[in-house]
Formats: sequence, C-alpha cells, structure tokens
Amino acid sequence: MKKFLVLALVAMISATGFSKTIDEVFNAFPKADNVQEMTLDKAMLAMARSAGGEQAKQMKDIDVMRVIAIEKATADQVKIANDLMNEGVDGFDIMVDADENGEHALILTQGDEKVISKMLIIATAKEEVAVVLIEGNIDPENATNLANIAK
Repeated sequence: MKKFLVLALVAMISATGFSKTIDEVFNAFPKADNVQEMTLDKAMLAMARSAGGEQAKQMKDIDVMRVIAIEKATADQVKIANDLMNEGVDGFDIMVDADENGEHALILTQGDEKVISKMLIIATAKEEVAVVLIEGNIDPENATNLANIAK
C-alpha cells in the first residue's frame, strides 16, 4: 500500500510539473512574421456586440478575449501547440478533445457547473494554429456557441 501511495504522489508531482500556466501558453510561441497576437478588451467587445447579429448575443458574457493566430505555421509552431495540448494547463479541465482528419482541437475550461470563468481553445491544422482565451462569466450552456465563434 505504501508503494502505491508513493507512486501516486510521484505521478501527481510529475503531471503538475509538465502543465503550463496561461502566460506560459501565450509565451510559448516565439514572435515571428506569421504570428498574430491580439487582445480584445471589454470596450472592443462592446463595439463588436453593437454591430448586432446572432454572434453578438453569444458574446455578452465575455470580458476579455486573447488570441494567437498563426497562418502558414511551421512544423515547430504546430509541434509547440500539440505539446501544449498534451501537457495541459494549470487549473483547467478538459471540455472537448477532438482529433479528426489531421485537425486537433482542445477546449479547456475553468469554473464550475454554474459559470465558466475562463475558456481556453487550442486548435491545430496542417499549417494553422489558433490559441484563444475567453474570460468572463460564461453560462456553460453558451460555452459551445462561444467555442464556435472563436474558431
């Protein structure tokens, strides 16, 4: 029994040693010409909501959206994203982990069954990488719609 507890403790320490913080996720991608990074604050999001439409309703719960978009991603950039998906992110739970036809998407959330405070989306395709952090007071039933907007 003692051996089992020691092994479990070592596994837990190892797992937490490999997971990243949000800042580490966003700093993982070196600055390059094909890397676009932007932060949309509450004022910018309010302007987007004022344009109306179905997406505006979905965005009402968002306070901040932080995005990294990489087109014509190098193999190294795709590897960084895939490594982040495999390592996990501190304090986040997996909502969706989908891998189909060479495209991989991981949606992580932080919060509880009543409200999601943060949603992190990491997606890769052959030559594209996207990392989107959504912060706010998100209704879990609205989370899927927000993930679709972020794509």
